[in-house]
Amino acid sequence: MPGNARRRTLKTETAAVGKFAIVGVLATLTHALVAAGLLQSGILTAFPANICGFLTAFSVSFSGHYFWSFSHLRQDGTALKSMTRFLVIAVAGFALNSFVLALWLELTPWPDLVGLLVSIAIVPALSFLGARLWAFSHRPAET
Repeated sequence: MPGNARRRTLKTETAAVGKFAIVGVLATLTHALVAAGLLQSGILTAFPANICGFLTAFSVSFSGHYFWSFSHLRQDGTALKSMTRFLVIAVAGFALNSFVLALWLELTPWPDLVGLLVSIAIVPALSFLGARLWAFSHRPAET
């Protein structure tokens, strides 16, 4: 790969990481606000409110990544496949986060807040890799 092409690729991929982070923060805030609002209003209890928050945040996250973070990978006719794949990644990330946190709380004497931060920190990097390399990446033969 010539030098200019390599620099363009690096610039595009670096921008995708930054965009992924911004969309992730917005989706996390959406999740928290929807879940907390439903819970505090008395409409739903904690678990159903959390699921509603997750689903709402998923729509923010998928839309942001499909149309912005990974727009350079988007191909016609791949939206449903990308959404399905990204849902698998999001659910797996949520499960991994919960599993790591549960292990932390059960097995360590260290503060719960540290465990929460560790469990949260693990998922974004893995989610980015899954999104970049699988959910939003489609070879022409796959479409």
